[in-house]
Amino acid sequence: MAAVAQNAKVPVAADSRIVDWVGDVSRPQRPPQVELRLDHLPGLKPGVVSAISWLYDYMGRGVVAVSDYVRKYGPVSRVPFRSGSAVMVGDGDMVMRIARNAEQEWSTALAWMSFFEGVDLRGSLGGLDFEPHRDARKLLQPAFAPTALDGYMQISAPLIEQAIDGWVERGAVAFKADVRALLASVSSRVFLGNEASGPMLDRALAQTWLTPFALFRNAFFSPTWRRGTRAHRTLSDSLRAMIPARRAAGGADLFSRLCAAPDGTNADDDTIVRTFIGVMLGAFDTTSAGIASMAYLLARHPDWQESMRREAVALGPGPLTMQKAQELDMADRCWKETLRLYPVTGAIPRLALRDVELGRQRIPAGALVFAMIGSTQRDGDWWTRPDTFDPDRFAVGRAEEKKRPGQFMPFGAGAHACIGSMLSTLEVKAFWHAMLPRCRFRLAADYDARHEYKPMGSVSGPVKLVVEEIAG
Repeated sequence: MAAVAQNAKVPVAADSRIVDWVGDVSRPQRPPQVELRLDHLPGLKPGVVSAISWLYDYMGRGVVAVSDYVRKYGPVSRVPFRSGSAVMVGDGDMVMRIARNAEQEWSTALAWMSFFEGVDLRGSLGGLDFEPHRDARKLLQPAFAPTALDGYMQISAPLIEQAIDGWVERGAVAFKADVRALLASVSSRVFLGNEASGPMLDRALAQTWLTPFALFRNAFFSPTWRRGTRAHRTLSDSLRAMIPARRAAGGADLFSRLCAAPDGTNADDDTIVRTFIGVMLGAFDTTSAGIASMAYLLARHPDWQESMRREAVALGPGPLTMQKAQELDMADRCWKETLRLYPVTGAIPRLALRDVELGRQRIPAGALVFAMIGSTQRDGDWWTRPDTFDPDRFAVGRAEEKKRPGQFMPFGAGAHACIGSMLSTLEVKAFWHAMLPRCRFRLAADYDARHEYKPMGSVSGPVKLVVEEIAG
C-alpha cells in the first residue's frame, strides 16, 4: 500500500511502511527497517559466508566479477549483502532509468543511509532527495562555479609541481601511493585551506568509507564499524568548531565558501558540516585512484603519452583554468577511456520506495538496489573491442559513449550526479599538464593489471614508474 510523503513540495508516493518509519522520504531521519524477501530473484543465497565470499570477489576482480555475475544470474538479481540480500541491476537501460528516477520510484537518501548505517547523513547532500536535495545543491553551486574552480587550481599548482620535482629528481615513483598522498594534500588545501589537516581528513574519510563493508553494525563485534562511526563523529565535531572563525575571516577554500554561503540558503552549522562531509565522501580517493589507473595505461601506451605531451606543451605553462582545459582534447579522451576501463565508482545505490517492476522482475518496496555503472562500460554489445585501450572511441567522429543512454556515466546521472565531476576532471588535466612536459615515464616492471575495488575502483598493483626528465 502506498502512502504520500506530505512534507515534500512535490508529493512522493512511497510504501506506507516506509513512510511510517522515516516520515518525509525527501529528508529522512533514519533508514527504514522493512521486512522483505528476495527469494524470487536469481542469485547467491544470503548469509555471512556468501557475503564475505562475494565481497572478496567484488573487491579483487572489480568489473569482471560484476560482469560474470550478471552473465550468470541475469540483469536483475539478488546479491549477498551483510546478513541479507540486495538487488543488483546490470543492464544499462535499467541503470539509466534508476538514475533519472523520472517516476520518483527510488530514494538516494534512504539508500545511502542504509549503506552507511551508523554514520549520520541527515541533512547532507546524500541524505536528501527531491526538492530538499535541489536546495542543498544550490548551497554548493558557488563553490563549484568556474571562477571557484580556477581558484582551486591556483591553490593546488605549487603542491603538484613540488611532488613532480621530487619524482624527477629520484627518477622513480611508487605512483599509486605517492599520487594518493599528493591528492590528499591538494584536497586538504582546496577543501579546508591548509595542508596540516590533510592526514586527519584523509584518515577520517578512509575509516568512514570502510563502515559499509563491516559485516556487523556493532561497535563490540566490528572494529571497522567502530572506527568508522567514531571517525565521522570526530570529523563533524572538528569542522563545527571551525565555522565561526571561517565565517568571520572568509577564504578561497570550499569549506570557507560554504561557511560564507549567501543569504537565502537557510544553512545552519549542522547543514554546512554535513554538506561538506558529504562532498568529501564523494570526492575521497576518487581522483587519485583514476590518475593511478591513467598512469598505468599511459605507461603501457607511450604513443598516447606522447600525444598528450605534445598537447600539453602546445598549451603552454602555468596553472590550468577551466577555459584552457577545454583545449586538452587528448587528455580528455584518455581520461574518459581510463574511467571506462577502470571505473572508480562501481554502482549507484538506491532504495525502492514502492514495489517496482524492473526487467520483468518485481523489486519490493524497501529493497536496497545497486545499479552497476561500471560493468556496462565493458559490454561488447555497446563498445568496440571493449577490453582494449582506445581513447579514440570518444572522438567526435565515433562517440561510442553516445550510442545508448546509460552506456557511459562514470559520475552518475540525474539529479544526484556527482557535483564535483568538473573539479575532478580539471584536477586530472592540471596534473598531466604539469607532469608531461617535464618527463617521460614507463613501468619499472611491466605487468598485466586487473580492475579492483578497495573500496574505490582502480588498476591493481603499485604502478611503480621509472621517470626520465626531458631535457629543456
